[in-house]
Amino acid sequence: MSNVVLMLYNIHLGSKEKEEYVIELAMIEDIPEELLEEEEQKELQEQRAAESIKSHMAYNETAKASYGNPEPLKTLDELMEEAESSSESDNPNELLSSDSGEYAAHLKELKKKRDEAKQLLGERDAKKDVPTNNLAKRRTSISYSLIERTHYSLPVPIYTCIEGGKIVINILVDGQGNVVEADFNKNSSTTQNGCLIDNAIEYALKSKFNSATKLSQKGTITYLFQEKAR
Repeated sequence: MSNVVLMLYNIHLGSKEKEEYVIELAMIEDIPEELLEEEEQKELQEQRAAESIKSHMAYNETAKASYGNPEPLKTLDELMEEAESSSESDNPNELLSSDSGEYAAHLKELKKKRDEAKQLLGERDAKKDVPTNNLAKRRTSISYSLIERTHYSLPVPIYTCIEGGKIVINILVDGQGNVVEADFNKNSSTTQNGCLIDNAIEYALKSKFNSATKLSQKGTITYLFQEKAR
């Protein structure tokens, strides 16, 4: 930086008096080009840093907005599916660990109702499929009439009926040996007890015979249910 001294004179008209002023001016020297480049680089870096901070703040604001506005409430079907998945999982309390007490209580209630329904269904199945000790001791004889066919499987009905008697079932067997139709033969049977008929038809349809060239063949299966001892 250089100093320049200017000499100024103030001339007053009407007199020859002269006043002398001395003013010192500071002249800025030319800034080197390298220094200018350094300053520009510094400003550019500061600008980039500011942009980076701005972007980070915008990201945080988005996260806060997302936290303040949670995801839409799930539909009833979705809740039911989650409740069902929870009840079938190894750890059913995992889903119920929600911060919402009402939500957890609702899912627990759904699980309770589901368990009760399953228990009731299980009891009904037990009454239907598991015979008592007295009934288990009773025997069922099976015979069939099907020309030139041999049975592979003739399941014995689980004895769940109190009464006994002979039930004849008409059957239709396809070429692969499967029983595709079964109905009650009233004329050949000695009883029309519904329990015996239902059991006989159910197990007749589970029977299996050897295959044959015939596309279909009619025959009968006879079930002789032992009567209860008096």
